[in-house]
Amino acid sequence: MLTKRQKELLELLAQQSDFQTVEYFASKLGVSKRTTHSELRIIEDYLQSSGEYLEKKRGVGIAIKRFKEVEAIEEKKEASDIYNTFNRRVEIMNILLFNEKVVSFNHLSDSFMVSKTSIIKDFEFIMKILNVGSRIKLCSDIHGTSLVGSEEDIQKALLQFNRYLLNNSELYDEDFAEKIKLLDTYYGESLINVCSNILYTYIRENVNAISDYYVQNILNIFIILVFRIAKGHHIEELKRTDASETTIFFEESAVRMLHKAALRLELTYTNEDVHYLSLQLISNRFEPLPEEEVDEVIVERLLSRVSAALNINFASDQKLEEQLKNHIPPMIYRLRSNNKTENPFTSQIKNEFSLTFNVIWVVLSEYEQELGISFNEDEIAFLTMYFQAAIERARMNRKILIVCQMGIATSELLINRIKNVLPSLDTFEVASVAELEQMPLNEYDLIISTIKVDIPKKQVILVSPFLTKEDIERIKQSDLLPKAENNVLKLVRAHHLMKFVDKDFVFVDTDFSSKEELIEQVGEVLIENGFVTQQFIQTVQEREEMGSTDLPTGTAVPHGNSTCVNQTIIVLVKNKKKFKWNKYYVDLVFLICIAKQDTFQTRNILADIYNIIDSNEQLKQLREATTNDVLFRKLGSE
Repeated sequence: MLTKRQKELLELLAQQSDFQTVEYFASKLGVSKRTTHSELRIIEDYLQSSGEYLEKKRGVGIAIKRFKEVEAIEEKKEASDIYNTFNRRVEIMNILLFNEKVVSFNHLSDSFMVSKTSIIKDFEFIMKILNVGSRIKLCSDIHGTSLVGSEEDIQKALLQFNRYLLNNSELYDEDFAEKIKLLDTYYGESLINVCSNILYTYIRENVNAISDYYVQNILNIFIILVFRIAKGHHIEELKRTDASETTIFFEESAVRMLHKAALRLELTYTNEDVHYLSLQLISNRFEPLPEEEVDEVIVERLLSRVSAALNINFASDQKLEEQLKNHIPPMIYRLRSNNKTENPFTSQIKNEFSLTFNVIWVVLSEYEQELGISFNEDEIAFLTMYFQAAIERARMNRKILIVCQMGIATSELLINRIKNVLPSLDTFEVASVAELEQMPLNEYDLIISTIKVDIPKKQVILVSPFLTKEDIERIKQSDLLPKAENNVLKLVRAHHLMKFVDKDFVFVDTDFSSKEELIEQVGEVLIENGFVTQQFIQTVQEREEMGSTDLPTGTAVPHGNSTCVNQTIIVLVKNKKKFKWNKYYVDLVFLICIAKQDTFQTRNILADIYNIIDSNEQLKQLREATTNDVLFRKLGSE
């Protein structure tokens, strides 16, 4: 049997995810190094019976390890039952969040009959979930491990618990009213029924139309707030915003809701609880904000910059403008108050509309400092949905006919050149003069022809088959080009990506082992050469924290804030070996540094990069390059 001190030492060892020095354990136990060494020898003998041993590294420390064969058997066994893993993690979160207990890794290992390695992995997974939008932390000592954080952080962690439980339930496709019952075990059936009735009554009386997503979100928040109040916990003092009609309206709404809950559940709330709930109502768009609350300048600037960057004119899309006016103010509220709103479609949007998604993120980075916020990928995904819908509307309504009598090859060449001038999502059709009589010409917004043709009531632009500068100027005057930036036309003559790639900043066979190392070292080179400011590295790192840029193709496309870029440059890094970026292992990295004055080039640069990334053949050629000169040529300079 182990003594009390030996058990404490064993617990300390189990809590470490990596090597730790003997001095560390001695100080935790309050004993000498010699005594600690003696205790470690006894523990070492004890561990062998459970398939574990103490690994010692000179100058580094010691750690508990599993014998490989034992580890392999256990991992195989545990991996075979994902459902049990899910239940175990939910139960651990229940112990930490609802029971608010100090837990022992050894105790959890024995209770769930899994290895301590699995419990450690569980905690790593749990903290990734709970830390979304909150600063809650794990605190470990000789007695065990517990959660610590402000009341606001605890409530935000509970919100992430709810989302994890509901999103992974077998009732995923069922009615939300049925799904919410899954929370009865944790919050109590009575409390959930009271909160649901109060909220839905409020919606019927005060809200005309609102997304189900926001309703579900605020119901979770309200349940958690009332639950914590009932347990005697209250929100600490929050930073106050300037008083406004909107804030007053929502404070009154919050008072009414909490007052009803207090009467029915016999609890007492504070002014800070009211203020917190009112901010949540604002953040979740429970009422359209008054016109004076909408920063129209921000909306107009965003529309203008994204129009230029995507090379699509959104100026006439009133629906998009209205959507942004409704969405942006609550979004800013959310981000300023660190109120994480989860977008259930973020992953899908990132994959399907990666170009639009990243263009918007690059453009928005210009405004982070001005607004005092940091955008995250969930918020970018919401905006991408609005802009992508607008793109689809533009694509559906704009048709261009190209009349060309030359061969197929010539007409294709012409189309490709015209696509560089006009928005890439326009619909193009080709016809000969003979075919015009049978075509519904009134359906086309613009007709471009290499032959002089007379079509009543239609604008026809006569161009050379090889599209001269003069031709481009005539197309420019057709009112189909975006007007946000006059220099958009430069895109025609630019080499897009290659225009901003310098052979001296193409790196081959580097030996990076982490994204942090790569960003730091490449960033320092860029700073030394005057391409970016000192703050650039930090903005790239912050962007990665908000949502990683790695892709299944073994590539990553990180970027920083354009306000920290002096001169646009695209850096390509080909590493010797793949290393873990975030979700995927990568060996090709495009570090994007776009200066503010070149934002209108963003779409074209990113489009070129994504074309490369989507081509297995081109990726293969890049990976086979052995010198920076060869890699530069393979990239597309030839």
